[in-house]
Amino acid sequence: MADVPVPASQPVIRPGARVILLDRDDRLLLLRTETEKTDPPVLWITPGGAVEDGETHEQAARRELWEETGIEHLDLGPCVWTRQNIWRWGEFYYDSRERYYLARVDSADLTAERMLVDEILTFTGFKWWTLDELAASDEFFVPRSLASLIAPLLAGEVPAEPIEVGE
Repeated sequence: MADVPVPASQPVIRPGARVILLDRDDRLLLLRTETEKTDPPVLWITPGGAVEDGETHEQAARRELWEETGIEHLDLGPCVWTRQNIWRWGEFYYDSRERYYLARVDSADLTAERMLVDEILTFTGFKWWTLDELAASDEFFVPRSLASLIAPLLAGEVPAEPIEVGE
């Protein structure tokens, strides 16, 4: 991250990659983060993060999944969504341009032991969510319309081209 505060009017462009990880029971893995550095301070997000120099989006998705969950050697499916969003991290603003990749796992032992320091300080847990739980919850999910976006994927409707999902 930058060393000098970045105003909201001039956010840093940040390519990102995320994984829509579904288990054999059609539950979605989300990570809970809590910090005053973001608005709102409590978020549920899919595993993922910034694309590092020299990485492809696919490589970043696999690396981030490994760092945040301990899951590796996963067959990464297609990019099904894209999302652009300006967000705050303390005094810094970022213009994230994310790609979301679909993946399935039969089961997984999750661990946060490979997370980076900022992640460790904000990460407060994992949860496998059912579609009904997502739809009934008043938690703040990223993207906001997560339940309606997940439903077609669970029905096997994988878009031929990524869909822009907005906030």
